[in-house]
Amino acid sequence: MTGRTFVRSVSLALFFALSFVLFPPGSPAASPAHPPAEGVFRFPLFYVPAGLDPVRDSSESTAHVAQQVFDGLVAFDPKLRVVPGLAESWTVSKDGREYLFSLRKGVRFHDGSTFDARDVAASLTRIFRPENSAQSTRFLDNIVGAEEFRKGEKDHVAGIRVISDYRIAITLKRPYAPFLAALAMPLTKIVPSELAGDADDSLSRHPVGTGPFRFVSWEKSTITLKANDGYFLGKPSLREVRFIFYPGGDRNRAFADFLKGGLEGCPLTAAADPSRLRKQGYQVLIRPRLALQFYGMNIHTPPFDNRLLRAALAHAFDRRYYVATVLGSKHYPAFQIIPPGMPGYTPDNALLDYDPVKAAALLAEAGYPGGAGLPELTIATASRSNVAVKELALFARDLARLGIRVRPLFVKSWEEFSRGLEKKRYPLFRYAWYADIPDPDNFLSPLFESGGKANFTGFSDPEVDRLLDGARSETDPTRRSEMYRKAERIILEKAPVIPVLNIATSVAFQGYVSGIDLPAIGTPYLPLRQVRVSPGS
Repeated sequence: MTGRTFVRSVSLALFFALSFVLFPPGSPAASPAHPPAEGVFRFPLFYVPAGLDPVRDSSESTAHVAQQVFDGLVAFDPKLRVVPGLAESWTVSKDGREYLFSLRKGVRFHDGSTFDARDVAASLTRIFRPENSAQSTRFLDNIVGAEEFRKGEKDHVAGIRVISDYRIAITLKRPYAPFLAALAMPLTKIVPSELAGDADDSLSRHPVGTGPFRFVSWEKSTITLKANDGYFLGKPSLREVRFIFYPGGDRNRAFADFLKGGLEGCPLTAAADPSRLRKQGYQVLIRPRLALQFYGMNIHTPPFDNRLLRAALAHAFDRRYYVATVLGSKHYPAFQIIPPGMPGYTPDNALLDYDPVKAAALLAEAGYPGGAGLPELTIATASRSNVAVKELALFARDLARLGIRVRPLFVKSWEEFSRGLEKKRYPLFRYAWYADIPDPDNFLSPLFESGGKANFTGFSDPEVDRLLDGARSETDPTRRSEMYRKAERIILEKAPVIPVLNIATSVAFQGYVSGIDLPAIGTPYLPLRQVRVSPGS
C-alpha cells in the first residue's frame, strides 16, 4: 500500500478504508449469515481483484490470497524481521551486491511438482516481463540485467543465476539494504517454472504455489482455499479458508454478517465500540500499521512557498481531538513521517505537534498576522466519506481560530485526483501512504527525494537526497536508522506536509478463534497457518 499495495493501490487503500458510512448499532445484515464450522476461517475482501497472480494484480484482495497460497524466498515474522521462507539460509558478499541463497529440499508445489532453483529464477524473471505490467518493481530494478531484459535487449536477467538445483545467486548493480525485505513482498512469490511464462495467465484464475493453503475455487462471491497437508513448515491447523467478497467496500454489511456469526474475522467499522465488543465476548485487535495519512502542500505554489506558513498550518490542527472524537481512538495522531514500529522511528522527531500559540506566532512571522492578507485555501480530496468530511471540518475549524479560511475540494474520482497530483494541480491536498515493506526508504524516498514517484509536494533538498541515497547502500542498521532520522528531521523542519494520523488496523474476531497475530503491515499478512477455529470451545 506505497508507499499497498503500489503508489496507486496504497493510496486507494486509505481512500476506501476511510470511505465507509457510519454503521448504526443493530442494523440488519443485507445477507444471511451461516453457522461456523470446525477448522473453517471466513474473512471479508472488499474489492474483487482482476486476478490472483500477485505479479499481475497488486490489489490488497490479491495479496490476501497470495500470502496463503504462495511462499517467497523469505518472509516476515510477527515483528517484521526477515526470516527464511523457501530459502533456508543466505549469505551476502562483502560489497553488499551478491546474495547467495540455499534453498529447501523436498518442497512440492500444490500441483505435485518439485521446487528447485529453476522455479526461483523463472518466478523472479517474469516480474520484469513487459506483458505482466508488474507494479512496485522499483525495489527489484537494481538487479543486474533487469532493465535490459525488460527492454527486450537480453533474453535473460543476468543478475539471476542458478548455481545448482538448490542454490541461486542474485547480483545487484549497487548495494541496496532493503533488498531482503523486498523479497518478502507478494510480487516475489515463487511459482512453478512451467507456469511462469504462461501467456494465458492461468495463475490469475488458478494460482499454484507451495504455501500452507492450496487454491480450490473462485466462485462469484467466495474464494476457497484448503489446507496443504504436506506444507514444509507443518500442516495448518485450519482445514479451510474462505475469502468472501463484499463488493464496493461494503464494510457495514460485512460487519453485520460478522455479528451474526457469518465471518470469523472482520475489520471494524467507524461506529464499532471495541470495549463493548470485548464485553460481548469478541476479540478486538488494534495494531498500528506502517502507514501515514497527511496533508501535502506544493512548496512552489503561493502561499505554500512560505515555510513559516506551512509550519503554522501544521501546528494548528488538533489531531488528537480528531482521532478521539471522530475515529474513536482506533488510529493514532501523527506528528512526524516515519511511523512507530518502523526502523528509524524516534519520538524525538515529533516536530509538528499541535500548538495553537506557536501556530499564531508563525503565521504572524510569515506575514499573515491573524490570517490578514491570506486568501481562502482549498484542500483537494478524493473522498466524500463521513469521516473525511468531519476531518476536514475540524481542520477548517482549527484554522479559522487563526483567521484562516479553508474549504474542501471534492474531486469526482480517484483517477482524476491521481492525475491532478501528478500534474501538481493541487496546492493543498489530502493523501496517504502505506508501506510495501517495513523500511523507512519506502516512506521517505518516494515522497521526499527529488523526483520521487509520489513527491507531489515538489520537495527537494540536496542534503536529504544525499542521506537517502547513502542509507540505501548502508548495511549497518544503526547507521542507516540515524541517516533516516536526520533526513526526516530536515523534512519536518521545512514542513512540506502536515502529518495527520498513523493508520491502524482494527479487526474483530469471534471468541472461538485462537492463534491470531495481527502484523503491522495489515490483514493480508495474517499468518493463518497458525490460526485455530473451534466453535464448540
